[in-house]
Amino acid sequence: MPKLATQSWSVRRALAAREPFDTYGAFRATDECSYCVGRLPEPWADWYRSDAEAGRIVYQVYSYSTPIAWVLDDDTVVMPQVRYSPTTSSHQGLLYALDKARDTFPQDTPREPAFAPTPAPGSWDWPRADGYPVGGEGRNGRGWSSRLDRPEEPVHVDFAPVRMEYSESYSVRQGWATSYDVGPASGVEQAA
Repeated sequence: MPKLATQSWSVRRALAAREPFDTYGAFRATDECSYCVGRLPEPWADWYRSDAEAGRIVYQVYSYSTPIAWVLDDDTVVMPQVRYSPTTSSHQGLLYALDKARDTFPQDTPREPAFAPTPAPGSWDWPRADGYPVGGEGRNGRGWSSRLDRPEEPVHVDFAPVRMEYSESYSVRQGWATSYDVGPASGVEQAA
């Protein structure tokens, strides 16, 4: 049984052709008879049970576990006039397709794939130009070394964490000075 998006054209086409389907939500249709009435009110539940016992139901549409429409063997569509939750009401809104021809609904267009973030430059998974040698083994035609010339394990250099020191004496001792380290208060003379 195909799994379809609930509000897609494919669902409407399946309803018009009376094909069984399942969705990613609580909406489904089947051609197998079931005696489950879910939250169907009593007068409609009795009608559904009598049609099921007589073997007249050939197609039924469910929202959660409640049959919200069924088709009889003489092509009669039964849609109980009952109000349910907002989700089931949106499912009931799709039932107009039961009285339409399949070709009145367009095909679903395939969606473009969602934007897939690429790895950051410098990461080891980044595709490298020298990973695809032009001239076989060794150096390729552009002078880059091929993957075969590199060691098996990539050499990864970790840098030591940067220590932020704000004391004047530390920065002057290390031989560097920042704008807040230079001036009359720090004892370091500014270059003219």
